Amino acid sequence: MQLSTADSKPLIFLILEDHPEVAQNNCLFLQKLEPSALCIICNSHADALERLKLEIPALVTVDLLFGTLTGEQYAVSSLRFLQQVFQDYPFLNILIYTSEYDYLKPLTNLMGRHQGGFVVVSKIERRKAFLEGARHALEGKLEIPKELRKGIELSDRELQVLSLLCKDSLTDKAIAQEMHLSLKTIQNCILRLKMKLDIDYFDDNITSTRVALCMQAMRRKLILP
Repeated sequence: MQLSTADSKPLIFLILEDHPEVAQNNCLFLQKLEPSALCIICNSHADALERLKLEIPALVTVDLLFGTLTGEQYAVSSLRFLQQVFQDYPFLNILIYTSEYDYLKPLTNLMGRHQGGFVVVSKIERRKAFLEGARHALEGKLEIPKELRKGIELSDRELQVLSLLCKDSLTDKAIAQEMHLSLKTIQNCILRLKMKLDIDYFDDNITSTRVALCMQAMRRKLILP
């Protein structure tokens, strides 16, 4: 996957991690996506926020649980960091690497409204999942576990796309033209709709995901028949 050209500046990956060995390992994996990328490693949330003021990276990876002086691990600082990022950097691409999804539940709707890529990957998964999650976050995709999807809200743009797709039966290209947006933006929006409405697991060879998407939207009264 080539993410930069010879004439462009190298990509920057910001890694927020309190274990130096893990941070370096994460960097090596991210550089499989783009060998020329530079890794900026921050071991505190305050340092990461200061770094963001200087330059916006292509991707930020966040370990949700940080250790304390007593050896315990807490997610409070990471959650506060994410709240600040959602407020100040709405287009930032973010990868959360954690085995404790439940800590993210208070931020469900903030995650849903975030306009940049936002992907949650379990530490229990193999490293291939970390790499795939990073790639998807860089592509602007929203991917969160099923446990975090309950009650997630749709944006005004997503509701408009849903209406054009289901009520007017427009193609992705026609929706893009109607809304004066790029085709990629609309395609990402539809992917987010599938995830938010919990039908992203459908096999398109068996059931049309578009049909399933519209049926789910009508069931939830997001659009009227």
